[in-house]
Amino acid sequence: MPDRDPPLRPVPESRAMPKKQTRLSLVWFIPIVAALVGAWVAVTRVLSEGPKIQIVMKSAEGLEAGKTKIHYNGVDIGTVTTIELSKDHQHVTMTAQMAPKTESFLVEDTKFWVVRPRISGANVTGLGTLISGAYIGVEIGKSKEDKRDFVALETAPVVTGDIPGRFFILKTPDLGSLDTGTPIFFRRLQVGQVASYQLDQDGKSLTVKAFVQAPYDQFVNPDTRFWHASGIDLSLSATGLSVQTQSVLSILIGGIAFETATTNRILPVAEANTVFTLFKDRAEAFNPPPRSPQTYQLVFKDSVRGLAAGAPVEFRGIPIGEVTAIRAQIDLKTFEFSVPVTIHLDPQRLGVKVMDLPGGAGLEAMRRK
Repeated sequence: MPDRDPPLRPVPESRAMPKKQTRLSLVWFIPIVAALVGAWVAVTRVLSEGPKIQIVMKSAEGLEAGKTKIHYNGVDIGTVTTIELSKDHQHVTMTAQMAPKTESFLVEDTKFWVVRPRISGANVTGLGTLISGAYIGVEIGKSKEDKRDFVALETAPVVTGDIPGRFFILKTPDLGSLDTGTPIFFRRLQVGQVASYQLDQDGKSLTVKAFVQAPYDQFVNPDTRFWHASGIDLSLSATGLSVQTQSVLSILIGGIAFETATTNRILPVAEANTVFTLFKDRAEAFNPPPRSPQTYQLVFKDSVRGLAAGAPVEFRGIPIGEVTAIRAQIDLKTFEFSVPVTIHLDPQRLGVKVMDLPGGAGLEAMRRK
């Protein structure tokens, strides 16, 4: 009888167990971290950069993209990034990347200009650019309106807004030797300079913008007289030869002087941009204006050599008027030449008070006499 094997113990049924998988493979961990770091760097860089602006100017001579800086009080506040020629080929457009926290600088009346070596009047500016190259200068405005597009000034301003003082307007028929930067004197002290000048639209006179520094601007009032102080003023009188000049600088490049007539009246300080007349010399500036000017015509049959318009008319050594016009004429009947000379007289300089009759009959009678 065959041996029977003992029955086997029941074996539990085996089941295939799937392998647990992690949601994120370690292979992707490093690229994700790198992407996060890159994004953080990019955001940080964008937040750390200042605003971008555009500046339009006529020429980009001496400027270079990526190198030309924008300076304010000697500090770099921006860099020119691109320089492009306009479509009409008439000007150049520059894009500049400003430094962080410069948003408050970029307002409506902020001004930009190119700083290059320049000699104007008594001023020599931009010599440092001979070594470092040209750069962009800036004057921060006071407006509250933001701006990102600017038009650069053609020339650097002589006076910037951070210098205390006031501007005054001078009217003159002749510019003389004045130029931008010409000094202004008060009692032979240099107290300011000419900021700019331009020809009026009618072409008959010029407007000179003069800047007087503080505290000397408080000596300018409505009775102040301005005059050309260029060169040397020579005069010969009974007391001898008199030589007048403001300084050696005014002899070389010209100048403007001002003074206020001594009076017992207390006058207020002149407001900024008050208009004054710029006289040709001090004598003309303080010559009292005619109160009752009369016009006469003198006819000379002889030579008037040496006589010219502007020559004084004197009575016993006292100037009472001046010559205004000289011309020549011929009598067609007798063929005789004569020279009519027109003069303006002011009788009040002789202490004579002129009283006219209604309709001007009194003055007409005086002329006939």
